[in-house]
Amino acid sequence: MRSEILISLIVTGIVVALVSGATFAFFSDTETSSGNTFTAGSIDLKIDFECPAPGCGWTLRDLNGEVLFWECDIKPGDWGEATISWHVYGNNAWGRLRFDVVNYENDCTEPESEVDTTCGSPGNGEGELIDYLLFTVWMDEGSYEGWQCTGGVGSCEADPEEGDNVLNGIEEPIVANESLSNIIDDGGIELPVELQASTTYYLGVEWRVPTDVGNIIQSDSLVGSIIMEVVQSKNNPNPWQ
Repeated sequence: MRSEILISLIVTGIVVALVSGATFAFFSDTETSSGNTFTAGSIDLKIDFECPAPGCGWTLRDLNGEVLFWECDIKPGDWGEATISWHVYGNNAWGRLRFDVVNYENDCTEPESEVDTTCGSPGNGEGELIDYLLFTVWMDEGSYEGWQCTGGVGSCEADPEEGDNVLNGIEEPIVANESLSNIIDDGGIELPVELQASTTYYLGVEWRVPTDVGNIIQSDSLVGSIIMEVVQSKNNPNPWQ
């Protein structure tokens, strides 16, 4: 009897072993996506410049110290205007115009000393011109697709040329008659909308010295940089707001 039970257990063990070693086939499928690539994008700002004086300005380029304004012997009532063309390539971007200048009190003339209590200390950072040199800046459509018109090239019949929007009462400025010192303290001038890649944008810039400034700016000077900055706008809120 014991031998029969033992034989029965051996047979059951063999069956279990056979079942455990069996192979089961299920429906299956495999797909492969090959050639996946991640490439970093780019952003490149190029500038060209136009101003009323003969021979003034330059064609589209990366800047290497070019001068936007070279104004000598300015007086109360003087003003000037220029148009800066922005071209952003690669990606859409936020833009900002910034000034980095040094103001000098070069001398203390007798008329200036009567109205300037600090005129006795000529030197860096002592000049008053920075407080009385006023800038008006605006975005300008002109003959090309850009800021205030959306109908494409030549869609602004009332504004056929660049640079005259504010002068003709067509466009509201970004800043109006703002002193250079205030602009610097505010961190610069933020362009009002996102710059679209491969689109031309015109920035009108006017400087002016009010007629009522008087002698306080005599012999003062400013020298420095006008900096045009862009930063990608995709996945990035405007960093200057």
